[in-house]
Amino acid sequence: MREPKGDHNRRLSLGLDPERFAALAGITAEDLRRYELTSPDEEFDLEVARRVGETLDRLETNPPPSQAVQN
Repeated sequence: MREPKGDHNRRLSLGLDPERFAALAGITAEDLRRYELTSPDEEFDLEVARRVGETLDRLETNPPPSQAVQN
């Protein structure tokens, strides 16, 4: 099960702005915004969630140069 707020935080940790991440996921920035702002008691677009999750997994496996590592 996807967690929009958690996915939002994962995207932020990669250092990617919404427009760039949405393009990589094959969705619009508006779709991403709507998904990330979903409250826990609201439903969200499952296809958008799937694309976001797959993109996060792919990028976390091979992080972009924009990712800031903090120790």
